[in-house]
Amino acid sequence: MLKIAIIGSGFGRYGLLPAFASIPRCKVVAICGKKTKAMADDCKRFGVMNIYSDWRALLENEKLDAVALAVTPRAQYEIGKAAIKKGLHVFAEKPLAATAAQARELLALAKRKKVVHSVDFIFPEIAAWKKAKEMLDKNTYGELRHLSVDWDFLSYDIEHKRSTWKTDSKEGGGALSFFFSHGLYYLEHFAGKISKVKSNFTYSKESLGGGEVGVDMLLTFENQSTGHVHLSCNTRGLRKHELIFRCARGTMVLGNTHGYVDDFTLTVYDEKGARRVKVPAEKKAKNEDARVAVLRKLAARFVNSCTRGVDMHPGFAEGVRVQELIAEIRAQSTSAKPRARTS
Repeated sequence: MLKIAIIGSGFGRYGLLPAFASIPRCKVVAICGKKTKAMADDCKRFGVMNIYSDWRALLENEKLDAVALAVTPRAQYEIGKAAIKKGLHVFAEKPLAATAAQARELLALAKRKKVVHSVDFIFPEIAAWKKAKEMLDKNTYGELRHLSVDWDFLSYDIEHKRSTWKTDSKEGGGALSFFFSHGLYYLEHFAGKISKVKSNFTYSKESLGGGEVGVDMLLTFENQSTGHVHLSCNTRGLRKHELIFRCARGTMVLGNTHGYVDDFTLTVYDEKGARRVKVPAEKKAKNEDARVAVLRKLAARFVNSCTRGVDMHPGFAEGVRVQELIAEIRAQSTSAKPRARTS
């Protein structure tokens, strides 16, 4: 039985806790975060006896095999390092750390201590995304020539005028680091390694932390296929996440128009016309965050890797790769930085 602790009272409570609590051969023995009524109720529901407000005390007092983290990138670096030094396996959020140097340090330490490590890159676990990957790997419509991403939505922090790390690029936030860390991972998951990027950022006074609200990119992959990306987390009235795979003998469109991981469809277009590809529906529990059903797949793989002592993918190496791409894109962005605010 793998004994795991959750650290984080936001997504840690309503995402990681129900996901890991449902995995056979895994027991959530403790959680660290704000001691709210919601936290107490969820811990009671999932049989978690110990609630901590100090992660150091949790690591010191609990007999653990692993931790699952849902904290800020800077805190994740600090907590992850402490957990790995104790020989604990680590399930981490994205981005892995606030900087590429921190991410590389975590990977090197995890290798040295021979612990299992994973990063919550959730999108490729969705059934429709898995089917798209399978069809690309089989060259169902020939080689991939161009991949485009169009992702528009209004982020919670911008909508509710919140100044948090999620809108501060120095803390691992901003549209590129916080949201498109997912995208940089899934672009290479589908199309192979990115070799060239040209990018442009957009800013808005509505991002109270000063981080960018939009990213547009032109891409070249090592296999010479090309791509372009449009991401905006400050789009009002439109929610859309769409990937278009233009292949030699047809086109695949993967997308949804609401929610985060909800109801993605896969449609193919070729000389026979358009048709929807059937994929199994994600099994969602009543009143459960939609991400939990997908996250549960990664959590189960992590638990299996820990109990068998084998590597897990995506792991910290993928997290480092994304972090290095983020640093490269920020360094060469052609957009003017916003002027400093005055009081």
